[in-house]
Amino acid sequence: MQNRILNLGYVTGLDYQDPLLDPHAEFQRFKEHPFVARLLEGGRMIRYGAKTIAAGGFYAIPQFHGDGFLLVGDSAGFLNSQRLKGIHTAIKSGMLAAQAIFEALLVEDFSKQQLKRYRQLIRESWITRELRRVRNFHAAFKRGRWLGLANAGLQFITGGRSWGLFDRASLEPGHEALKKLKEYGYQGDRLEQRYGRLRFDGKLTFNKVTDVYHASVSHDEDQPAHLHVLDTEICATRCAEEYGNPCQRFCPAAVYEMVEDGGGKRRLQINFSNCVHCKTCDIMDPYQIINWVTPEGGGGPDYKGM
Repeated sequence: MQNRILNLGYVTGLDYQDPLLDPHAEFQRFKEHPFVARLLEGGRMIRYGAKTIAAGGFYAIPQFHGDGFLLVGDSAGFLNSQRLKGIHTAIKSGMLAAQAIFEALLVEDFSKQQLKRYRQLIRESWITRELRRVRNFHAAFKRGRWLGLANAGLQFITGGRSWGLFDRASLEPGHEALKKLKEYGYQGDRLEQRYGRLRFDGKLTFNKVTDVYHASVSHDEDQPAHLHVLDTEICATRCAEEYGNPCQRFCPAAVYEMVEDGGGKRRLQINFSNCVHCKTCDIMDPYQIINWVTPEGGGGPDYKGM
């Protein structure tokens, strides 16, 4: 908090099972907690944003060097998932990347072979030591809170070993954890009860469209959509029946909307100009048919003070 400004965030793991869970709605419910509500009383919202973070851990780090490129910080997965901190690793990886680039400039060689020096520098730095200590933290909670706390506690005293024994815990892509409506027990009226009591008062709680306005999103309305759905027929049939179209909920910006097509059926409408480029849809779609690509013209949210 600085200059009477309070930064408030909410993290939802994208390996949840409930097909009706809505991370944005969970954030609004969080603000209704008496302690949080008192902190926000009398204030007004000035900024909104949403972004996925690389919480997969040490074993989810991608190839972060190649011919002519290096990845640093969050894009390389250098996030401490236990502490949800990554600025320090981003700064350090940037410094090591600069060192590797300087050495490449001296020999005028920017090949993958030369730039593997960056990988060596990362492995020899405290970044690798820190991330290895928390390598299985996220995986610990895939069986629930209480078992997760016990597992995480054993990891804390054994240098990151799952259950204090195993060097590497098994972990699957997050979207594979999502259960179908029937598997989760949703039927009949229960489909409407998940957030039936949630109300948006425009002071403490806000709907997605209002929040998107405060993200200062800018796209050219006539540009090609940067969100590609490979088979929209699945959205109107299988996905609607099996999962209840979760894209309408896991998207924090009301980009995906099932609307009537005028013929008694429903179709997917993509409000791509709302997109805040969080990339949740690319990760959480249970059929993996949504592809996020770089928008034409570089449009998107204009985050300030976040």
